[in-house]
Order: sequence, then C-alpha cells, then structure tokens
Amino acid sequence: MKANTSKDRAVGEIMGTFIGDALGVGPHWYYDLDQLRQDYGDWIDDFTSPKAGRYHTGLTAGENSQTGQVAGFLLESLAGLGDYDESDFCLRLDALIATLDGTPEGGRYTDVAMRDVWAARQAGKTWPRAGSFADTAEAAIRTPVLAARYRNDFKTLFEFLKSNVRLSHRDPFVTGRSVAFGLIVAALINGESLETAPKTITAQAKSNGLPFSLSLPETVDVQETQISFYDAVLQPGWSYAAATDDAVQINPPWKACHLFGLACSLDFQLPAAYYFSSRFEDDFELPVLSAINGGGNNMARASLTGALAGAQAGFRGIPQRFITGLVNYEILLEMAERVAEAGEIGS
Repeated sequence: MKANTSKDRAVGEIMGTFIGDALGVGPHWYYDLDQLRQDYGDWIDDFTSPKAGRYHTGLTAGENSQTGQVAGFLLESLAGLGDYDESDFCLRLDALIATLDGTPEGGRYTDVAMRDVWAARQAGKTWPRAGSFADTAEAAIRTPVLAARYRNDFKTLFEFLKSNVRLSHRDPFVTGRSVAFGLIVAALINGESLETAPKTITAQAKSNGLPFSLSLPETVDVQETQISFYDAVLQPGWSYAAATDDAVQINPPWKACHLFGLACSLDFQLPAAYYFSSRFEDDFELPVLSAINGGGNNMARASLTGALAGAQAGFRGIPQRFITGLVNYEILLEMAERVAEAGEIGS
C-alpha cells in the first residue's frame, strides 16, 4: 500500500537518498564480488564501515559520502531559506571546495566530477561553467531534494533541476537523464507509479509548454547544445514492464546489476534503480539492499534506488534501523520534514 500522504512520501524519498548513500560507504566499489562476500558476508543488510585501505577509510557505519554531503548542503539550503537559492548553494559548494586538494583522497573521498569542479574553480571558472563532463550520478542524486520541495510546481521544478544539475555535470546526456530522474521522483511523491509516471510527466511538460529538447548554450564552452530527456522519462515504464513480466526472470534479483553494468555511468545506474524499485514496488528494504549487494558502484545505485523506494513506500515504510543508524538522522529528518511541508503548497 502506498503511504497516505505526499508529505510522507517526500520525507521518505529524501531520507531514502541519504540512507542508500550511507549503506554504500563500507562496500563501495567492489568489482570482485567474491572479495565483497569475503569482507562483508553473503548479504549486507545494514550500515557498515569501510575496510582499511578502501575508498572511504575514515568514515564510520552510517555516515554519508561526499556525494551525500553535497546533497545535504542542498537540503540545508532549502530548509533554511524555504526556496531554492542557487547562489546560496554555490557558496556552500565553494566552502567545501576550499577544504579539498583536488585528489581522490581529499574530503570524504572526492569523485572525478568533484575533482573536475575543483580544478575548474581553481582556474577561475564561474558557476555553472565549472561543471564536469563526467557521466556519473552525483547530480541526479541531488534532484530528489528539489523534487520534494517543488513537486506541485512542475515548471519551477523543471527549471531548478536543469540549473542545479549543470553546476556539477554539463554533459548533455547526463543532464537530460538527471532532470528526468528528478521529475520521476516528484511524480512518485504525488502518487504515480513507475508504470504511470512517464505518461503523466509527458502530459505535464506539454501543458506547461516545455519542449523535450533543452537548449544549453550558456553552460558549455562549445557550440549550442540540444539535449533530449524524452527517452529518459519513458525508461522507468519499460523497466516496470520488465520487472513485472513473468517471462523476464533475474534471480537472485541483485544479479540484475551485472546486466545493467557495475561501473559509475549514470546510464548503468538508473536502469538498475528503476528495475529494483519496480520489482519490489512499495517496499524499501529489498530494492535498496539488492542495489547494495550487487557490487560495483553500489553507493550511487542504492542512493538512486533509495529515493525511488522511499517515494513509493513513504517514510513510514523505511525500517527503523535504517533511520536511527544514519548519522545525524535527527537533523536530516527535521530538514526533510520542513522541505516536504513547504512542498505541500508548491512554490
């Protein structure tokens, strides 16, 4: 059964984003699944700490990665100001960048996209020209925060998603799919399923006069670029059809990660997130843990899945151990509730 209120689903998807990210801190980037099982057992079912010498050494079970940290800046900004203020968010990003050294080991492990942003800011590039052309998921992982706030104002959500994504990711393909993901999460908060969301989003875009091809001339250092996000909006419907078709069998479910790809590309991560959230519709634990136990970049996969599953199951559908085990959960929850409440009346 779906959660009773859109506010509960909005809080659920925000908290699900951070929970999925934190679940990946220990077992992140294991491409040798035999080694993953040796280090963490046959089934990871809770927060874990990274092993010595691994990517997030120094963090403890339940802490968020740097990607989660940046999503937290956006949540903090929205909760504090009531609306999206890009200059405020960029100030928070600059404060983080000032503490980094441009290496992977800087901060809470600095991924390639943030290293690109760091280098661009050091070179004096302004926002959003500092954004990376990496094809990774970090920008998409931030979009559920905006979806919770502007779920009842499609046009404003669309514009803010497009603008926020490009601060860190300027690749046209990644921009389109990240924007689409935010719109899909918003549709789930409003009671749609992954089966029905594509049709609803298409209708909303048309009624608001928004094209499915986006012009991005001011954010790239090349000729004006047109991107399309139409196929990305349709993707969850196809995933839902496959996940609910008895003729399509992937068992155990976590092995779907091998089918979609273990690496960091957003084009690998989103299909898996849509599949797990469709196969275990209105459940939180099974889709997120399937994403974690599949190996590879399970952190991004679980964070994206956590947003979708949290939007479907609602906050009340998230097991208590995932809530109380999340470091600073009281602060995150209070901010999530404020943002979700503000979203009740749109902009």
